[in-house]
Amino acid sequence: MNRLFLVASISLTISYLGTAAIPRAYRVDSNGKSLDQVERSLCGVNDMTPMISEPLKMQEMGTPIGIYEATIDGSTGYCSGTLITKDLFLTAQHCAAKCEDINVTFGFLKDERSEKFSCKEIIETGNSSYENDYFIIKLAGSPGVRWGWYDVSEKPVPPNSPLLMIHHPQATPMKVSKNNCILLEEKDDFLMHRCDTQPGSSGSAILLPNYENPTETRVVGVHTLGGCDDNASSSNSGPSMRHLVTISPALKSLAK
Repeated sequence: MNRLFLVASISLTISYLGTAAIPRAYRVDSNGKSLDQVERSLCGVNDMTPMISEPLKMQEMGTPIGIYEATIDGSTGYCSGTLITKDLFLTAQHCAAKCEDINVTFGFLKDERSEKFSCKEIIETGNSSYENDYFIIKLAGSPGVRWGWYDVSEKPVPPNSPLLMIHHPQATPMKVSKNNCILLEEKDDFLMHRCDTQPGSSGSAILLPNYENPTETRVVGVHTLGGCDDNASSSNSGPSMRHLVTISPALKSLAK
């Protein structure tokens, strides 16, 4: 099994993406106060639920998801992410930092955190193009042996498919976006989805869930951009795995 999470902030109009957000890690000062304006990216009512209140089977689906912490621009930045092998962790490029400044914690369901792993090596870094916003690092200690991982899939996802996002909005204990979390469409290398997110959710995997057989759940994209609001046609978004495998040797080799 496998999982993921991360962030976004500040309104702007980006061609067909409409009102989206300049992606950036959720940054805090030494007192834990946000350094950036927090823009909402909730799709109407907030449907996110605390993972700690979910049934055990759902909690087990969250084990490959980690909270990513790094020194970014002189402050502490947070994103979400997912293990895609026993030691490879996928998140967003706009959360990238030096390897020695990165740690990932798994099992953060309540105030105390569980296991922390340091970055061992940077494997691949996307670029500033929104459709290439991905970052893969290798973690020391092979955390997937205990926490599991999710396989990636380059198969197309039909519109209106139910999705799942497990993430750490605003660096809080793990949240689940499941209710009303659907794919609107795949458009020009992006998955346009209606899953609730907030700053700190960036980098989380966009999952195509299989609740009957969770090991068959697949990573089909990476959440990177906000933009959702009360308008039913609005969406959050991120690059699709169908696109990412065309630019990432690592993801291409893992895709199923």
